[in-house]
Amino acid sequence: MFEGKEMALQIALKAVLATAREQGVDVNALAEAAADSLIIDPAYSSWYVSEAILEIERAVDALVVE
Repeated sequence: MFEGKEMALQIALKAVLATAREQGVDVNALAEAAADSLIIDPAYSSWYVSEAILEIERAVDALVVE
C-alpha cells in the first residue's frame, strides 16, 4: 500500500510541476523556493526535509525539456 501511495505522490508532483511550467512558471525557481520553505519553516524540522527536497529536485529533473 505504501509503495502505491509513494508512486502516486511522485506522479502528482511531476504533473503539478509540468502544469506550472506550461503556465509560464519558472519551475527551477519554484523548486528552490519550496526547498527554502521546507528548511526555514520549523514545522518541517525532521529528517524528511532533505528527502523531500531531493524528491522535488528529481521531479524537476524528470520533466521533459522543451
